Amino acid sequence: MKTRYAEDYKAGDVFELGTYELSQKEIIEFSQKYDPFPFHVDEQAAKNTVFNGIISSGWLTGLVWLRMMHDSFLCHETTLGSPGHEEMLWPKPVRPGDHLTGLLEIKESKVSVSKPDLGFVRYTSTLKNQNQEDVFITTSTMIVKPRPVKPQ
Repeated sequence: MKTRYAEDYKAGDVFELGTYELSQKEIIEFSQKYDPFPFHVDEQAAKNTVFNGIISSGWLTGLVWLRMMHDSFLCHETTLGSPGHEEMLWPKPVRPGDHLTGLLEIKESKVSVSKPDLGFVRYTSTLKNQNQEDVFITTSTMIVKPRPVKPQ
């Protein structure tokens, strides 16, 4: 992956995050450990809910998105983490077998005036299912190293 510094991200830049298919086994195993609502872990019980079947935990969907970020977008040499998410939305449930496709759009990028060794890149990222429905949306900021200053 190409090394990218804070100055390399421009408002309007769009990055593809790839695709991921979420299995029922993954959904159930994750949810049994971390989010054991019946609509995440029990097929029969899930049929009697508003979801009419098993759905992914929103947290699992978010972690799938994060894995996609690591695999196709984040530069480990320059990315220093995140101060947090402004929003995290799950407009439609993710179901077993859904094929998720991720996109990320840069909103702004700036180097801190008070801490010139830190840059901040704000973005909105979306996962869509195979029907082009949004299933996950997040707006967040990542901390990124600025381009090193060459000694004069």
